[in-house]
Amino acid sequence: MLKGAALNKFLLERTGRKWDGVPMPNISVNDLSLIALQRFRREAARSKRVDEEVLNDSTEHLLRDLRLFDDGTGYLKRAAALLFYHEPERFFTGAYIKIGFFLKNDADLAFQDEVRGSLMEQIDKAYDLLTTKYITYAISYEGVSRREKPTFPEKALRESLLNCVAHKDYSSGIPIQISVYPDHIVFWNSGILPEQMPLNMLFQKHSSIPFNPDIANALFRSGDIEAWGRGYRKILDSVLESKQLPPIITYMSGLMLTYYTDVRTQLLTENVDERLIQIVEYVVQYGSIDNNKVQQLFNVSKPTATRILQQTDSWLVMQDKGRKGTVYNLKW
Repeated sequence: MLKGAALNKFLLERTGRKWDGVPMPNISVNDLSLIALQRFRREAARSKRVDEEVLNDSTEHLLRDLRLFDDGTGYLKRAAALLFYHEPERFFTGAYIKIGFFLKNDADLAFQDEVRGSLMEQIDKAYDLLTTKYITYAISYEGVSRREKPTFPEKALRESLLNCVAHKDYSSGIPIQISVYPDHIVFWNSGILPEQMPLNMLFQKHSSIPFNPDIANALFRSGDIEAWGRGYRKILDSVLESKQLPPIITYMSGLMLTYYTDVRTQLLTENVDERLIQIVEYVVQYGSIDNNKVQQLFNVSKPTATRILQQTDSWLVMQDKGRKGTVYNLKW
């Protein structure tokens, strides 16, 4: 049985349309935000995904090149209003981003912000808020040089924010929600996955099937997102580079990504055995582990070490290194 967003999607697709491609008769090119359009032109010039001639031409020509006009009616599409209108909530309830910082639990809200305006402006405003107000930095020193490392990898956070903006179901009326805690951060949006794509496929190579193709195309042309389903691969590379585990992906009336500050904190929330936590921490830090190292870590026999390693298949994969024996690496 289809209902809600899935039913709306089905009915629209029967007419050959996507939700963000529906024409809007009550908005014109002159109504669009100059700031949002300037932001697109600037970023698209950097990405080199739009011809310079198009970028320097009229706004109407640019929008036609981005396929943001409906061919049948000549009206701008919903995607154009979301991307470039200064107040998209006038037409679409919930077209904004909520960010909150919680101390102990969901009832302990310390402070919050709401990011409004065109999607082009929301991206930069939300990311700036996250990195300047909500995310803490660990301070260390290399000689006399001061180093600041964010508690969460910034590249992964930006990619998660962009995924929320690009793939949200804007017909839901619910804003994107980013909940920040001392030891984890949660991104949630009301988007739905493509049919028959399981959650565990997201970190593997997969085709790009955007929920909002016109919005996604504009964000691709501006250089904000990647095509070919590479967004989650960028997230994965970023967290592994920061010596952390990939975020936990769940579906709760929308797609939810949860990042933790470190391996131990993440695994403790899943009630993982202490010895398994130490093994995963070791592999994240040093790249691999073998049976001999497990014997040393826990002062156990080879058969016992083998049994312990067999319990790590949620995070590690066994690889045969020939004469050097078997090692275990991260499965991602």
